[in-house]
Amino acid sequence: MQNAQIDLYVLGILWSIGSPIEDRYPYFYLRHNDRYFLDIVRVALNVSTNVFAVEARTGIQYRLKIFNFDLSLLTQYGWQPRISEQRNYPNVLEHRDFIRAYFELHSALDTVIFRKRNKERTGTRLRIYGNRYFLDELTRVLSSQVHIAPKRVQKATKLSESSGILYYQSRQDLEKMLDYLYPSGIQYFHREYYEHFKTMV
Repeated sequence: MQNAQIDLYVLGILWSIGSPIEDRYPYFYLRHNDRYFLDIVRVALNVSTNVFAVEARTGIQYRLKIFNFDLSLLTQYGWQPRISEQRNYPNVLEHRDFIRAYFELHSALDTVIFRKRNKERTGTRLRIYGNRYFLDELTRVLSSQVHIAPKRVQKATKLSESSGILYYQSRQDLEKMLDYLYPSGIQYFHREYYEHFKTMV
């Protein structure tokens, strides 16, 4: 019997912040400081449990426990636990919705000062975080889908072998990514992230 398909934006959320928890009553666990992503999962998967808020060290954090979660919904795409040393990009035919969710959860847009020939200018920098193996495949997918040059994955810290960062700083590349990720008529997207991205490029 073929596994049920899952919305690829929802897959991006589960891939990014979800973990199976072995307990007396096992469950799939998601947590984030923005409730939006958990509410999307809850509605899309018709989850009976509610999103709940707890006071964390960094402020309010939202959590969702999904009981009786069918892990084959993820393993059919090649999913591995988030703490895996080598974590692969999912085996999907369409990429846009998955990447949009991943960007909204694991990237940051800020400004950086470029210096060239004793002149300075301010530009936009997109940083994408994740497992180095995952990011290596992600930049190849972006190159193919968006027609931009792939980037070399940088180490997140000197001590970490598995976590990395991708940097995109070309205005043209960022404009292409914005157009690619946010076409008209998409069902799911984080409005604040989109508005921030749009104002930065």
